[in-house]
Amino acid sequence: MSRVTAVISAYKCDKWLEGRITNLLEQDEHPKVIAVAQEESREQPILEKYPDVLKIYTLETPTVYRAWNIGIKAARTEYITSANADDRLYPGALKKMADVLDKEKTYGMVYTDIDVVTEIDGPVRTAFKWMEGGLAELIKGCFLGPMPMWRRKLHDRFGYFDEAYKSAGDYDYWMRLANGGVKFYHVRDWTAGAYLSHQASVEKREPLLSLWEANNIRMKYREAANAQIRG
Repeated sequence: MSRVTAVISAYKCDKWLEGRITNLLEQDEHPKVIAVAQEESREQPILEKYPDVLKIYTLETPTVYRAWNIGIKAARTEYITSANADDRLYPGALKKMADVLDKEKTYGMVYTDIDVVTEIDGPVRTAFKWMEGGLAELIKGCFLGPMPMWRRKLHDRFGYFDEAYKSAGDYDYWMRLANGGVKFYHVRDWTAGAYLSHQASVEKREPLLSLWEANNIRMKYREAANAQIRG
């Protein structure tokens, strides 16, 4: 039985979805894949090709964070990872991250630096080299990247993603974890996968909203972060 559930918010992503599912199912750590999609969408016939994928259909198009919450609540594995349809993991990435969490019991989440591409399976154009730290560092920017893995039991203590956000709900949740003392493990010697940079992504499609949400989150946690710095 796998240690990992990969949750896909499968909305408006039909051109990437099949490749993403294949990418997940080819991992050494064969994950439980949960895809949350809208009924009678272009994604539904693609998902129906995969009997091993748990499919949860909705009547409406929810925010990505509502979709993640639906998938996480259905998960039964020890670890969770978010699986954006347009990203790709490198071979062995899920096993390596799960092994880190198995070994590093005091950490709640593991993340790596990430390559950036402008086409699926295309050449690496640049890379995200992330910071390390906790709440004080997160105030400066969201450094956990698009492919972290975390312990499912964190949701028992800290709840789920705030579904009111459209693009920064993960940033808000990582702040919540850090404020609660959760530690993040940064892997420095290998990279989990490749992030597809394109104009249709949520953060680029509505850049002003993304900026507003991120600033709102920083304001919410700034006092707590300053207290940690002083203390």
